Amino acid sequence: MERVSITGVGSYLPKKSLDNTTLPPLDKPVSDEDKARVGVFARGWAEGEETIPFMAAEAARRALEKANVAAEDLDMLVLSNWTQRRYLPDFAPKVQALLGAHRAFAYDVGCACAGFVYGVGMVHGFMQAQRVRRALVVAAETTSQRGRPASKSTLVFGDGAGAFVLERGSDRGATLVDFELATDGRHFEAMEINDAGHVVTHIDQKQLIHLATKSFADMTKAVLDRNGLSLKDVRWIVPHSGTAGVQAALLKTLDVPADKVLTNFATVGNTSSAAIPIALDHFLRQGTIKPGDLVLSPTTGSGWYAAAMLYRAG
Repeated sequence: MERVSITGVGSYLPKKSLDNTTLPPLDKPVSDEDKARVGVFARGWAEGEETIPFMAAEAARRALEKANVAAEDLDMLVLSNWTQRRYLPDFAPKVQALLGAHRAFAYDVGCACAGFVYGVGMVHGFMQAQRVRRALVVAAETTSQRGRPASKSTLVFGDGAGAFVLERGSDRGATLVDFELATDGRHFEAMEINDAGHVVTHIDQKQLIHLATKSFADMTKAVLDRNGLSLKDVRWIVPHSGTAGVQAALLKTLDVPADKVLTNFATVGNTSSAAIPIALDHFLRQGTIKPGDLVLSPTTGSGWYAAAMLYRAG
């Protein structure tokens, strides 16, 4: 199997960031203790020109710059987004146009919070089929618009975008070791968007956390077992942290120490499918993730989707 490399990572966060004191007023009082329990103290709030295509293109440009790849040299572009879906046309062609990536075939994926990792998996398949040499996977979400206004959910959600440039046959960057994708439609009605456009959960919080952490554990075991590895071989876990409760349960379920998990959930909120590339860009720029580190990124999404990718930093 030919090597697939992640040669560029980039992200974009809205210019406006709201902390818990500057959020729009909630319809019910929330104590400081409850706010602390939510685990988010600031989040990006997209406004004006900061549309899905705009944020996706900004994150993509930063990833392309780090990869030293020109947009016109891309063969494929995948956009993950569910928070601003539209019937016709999709947003991926708009992102392609904004970047000038006119050679790339472009399309959208949904898959809720798992969409980015699904996109990476799709690119890997095209690369192994020798159809694509350079590709961009970008996720852009405005989850702030999917919570009911003035509800407690506005404390959790944040907006932003993150992107990977992937190349086949390159000896640069991180190596995409493997990935795992799964779907369980028996939980199709666990969460949905109602007619008003807001997230509605049809199972209680305990059930939701159990479902999410079981998915994390199943994906982790599958991708590690297939490669003859264990969690002891993994230096960092960079998950999609949907809520603070899910993150705490993840530590317990996987039996890993808190300092093995990297997340910027507290400062950006739940950015859905963009969470993993946003966090990776943050910790790569900080120098926390170092060459040779084995990194695992599990995620789940309403549907019920589950996924994980495993990569070694370059």
